[in-house]
Amino acid sequence: MKKKKLTMLATATLIAAIPALSACSNDKPAEPAAQGGKEVSANITKTGMPIAKEPVQLKGLVSKYELVKDWNEHKGLKYYESKSNVMITWDSVPQNSFEERRNLLFASNDLPDFVMRANLSPQLITSYAAAGQIIPLDDYINAGYAPNLSELMKNNDGIRKAITSADGHIYSLPNISEADGRISSSWLNQKWLDALGLKMPTTMDEFYEVLKAFKEKDPNGNGKADEIPMSGYKEGNGSSGDEFFRSFYGSWGFGGNSGIIAPYMDVDKNGKVRYIATDNTFKEMLTFFNKLWKEDLIDKEIFSQNMNQEVAKIDSERIGYVAKGNNNLWMGKNRSNYVQNPVLKAIDGPVYWTGISPKVRDTGSFVITSKNPNPAATLRWGDYFLSEEGTALARLGIEGVTYTVGSDGFYKLKDEFANNPKGLTVDEALSEYTIFQGGGIPQRVTQKVDQSAAVLPEMIKNKDVIRPNLVPEEKLMIPNFTEQENIELSSYATDIKAYTDEQVIKFITGAKPLSEWDKYVSTLNKMQLDKYMAIYQAAYDRWNKK
Repeated sequence: MKKKKLTMLATATLIAAIPALSACSNDKPAEPAAQGGKEVSANITKTGMPIAKEPVQLKGLVSKYELVKDWNEHKGLKYYESKSNVMITWDSVPQNSFEERRNLLFASNDLPDFVMRANLSPQLITSYAAAGQIIPLDDYINAGYAPNLSELMKNNDGIRKAITSADGHIYSLPNISEADGRISSSWLNQKWLDALGLKMPTTMDEFYEVLKAFKEKDPNGNGKADEIPMSGYKEGNGSSGDEFFRSFYGSWGFGGNSGIIAPYMDVDKNGKVRYIATDNTFKEMLTFFNKLWKEDLIDKEIFSQNMNQEVAKIDSERIGYVAKGNNNLWMGKNRSNYVQNPVLKAIDGPVYWTGISPKVRDTGSFVITSKNPNPAATLRWGDYFLSEEGTALARLGIEGVTYTVGSDGFYKLKDEFANNPKGLTVDEALSEYTIFQGGGIPQRVTQKVDQSAAVLPEMIKNKDVIRPNLVPEEKLMIPNFTEQENIELSSYATDIKAYTDEQVIKFITGAKPLSEWDKYVSTLNKMQLDKYMAIYQAAYDRWNKK
């Protein structure tokens, strides 16, 4: 209880402190030429290693993932220190207490030089920037101190758009993923299709017939009517358990112009932000899934069971379809029975696979504070992780020690780390050499350096089925809001989402008849849905004009 009160106090103190800090001209960042002067500029290189000709000392705050060693004693970081000539004293805070520590430091303005694995939401970035506590990076980027990020933005303007805040500045280095791990999957039981002589469905009507056959024709061959055509599970308290439903948004044409930019939200072909959960096509979608529910084609435990319960059903050969994850290795001993189904058409017109995240994620992973004596060196240090070499260090460790590079350019862990003789997991075996565990760091993950199950050859082959229908990369957006918009959003977002989640499940299960659709829409409108949407429209319009 004391810990909870302390966190609340820190947050309250931070909010109270922001206006006062904003008024302090001493905390405003200086221009690159003025901060440190010519001596600092002459010491810092813009490409290659070392970053500094003479050693640079910095203080960093980091959220330490439990498997990763203390960042002050970390072999991978010591190796990077010797390459870069940038020496960092780390306040290495365990992840479960990091947020409290970070909030207290910002509330008291007792700041480190920079924060790594900062886990800053766009809202907090906006607040800290307005307070003058984190500095804009634009001038340092333009001056050449972020060569890797600059090259990425040059080749993909969507990256620049995604990391630019509503005030037009860049405050943080991102986590960029170009690998298949950002594409979600759904899994249909090919073994059952073969047993019943069924073709892979291509439309939602064909899918319905497949599910009926799974229920009625004993595809697992045990003589029992124990098959569950469609299933899934709920992930923690933050999940409503409706991922199986959301995976079909694109089948009804939603998300094709923007992806799903927020819960139940996309952009239509005219550039208008749309709350799809009030759209008549969404009602048709609910009607279809209510039909599946009434005919017992959907697992009645789908909104309550956990992953272990789901895997037990898959292991006992009872599940026909499930939409979860970016690979099927979690599915237990029968995972090889399942393949990715194509995007199923429910409408006339284009359909999409909306289960793809933008390349840019974790936009608040690395920030430089106004107390930093050498932002140029700090930015160069962080920008290194956006190179292939730097990402390899973050994810795989040290070349020749933990990994090798094949003639095809793909990175491969050495056997003692990939198959540790002491029985350690890969993450455990690499914990002295890598910092990617737990996410939230600047990096650029490509197929060549990704070691996750999502880039196994069979998983890439599965992704090829839906790749032609992926929402175009340049259309995927991450909304950024002004400080005032963030304040207003806090008044609407939680209640609107919670109400929609609840009603969607009720419509699917029949707990609420679809004859009450108009009443449901009317209730959402009374919850100031129009003002909520107006904020997102403003954010989209800004993004579209950047």
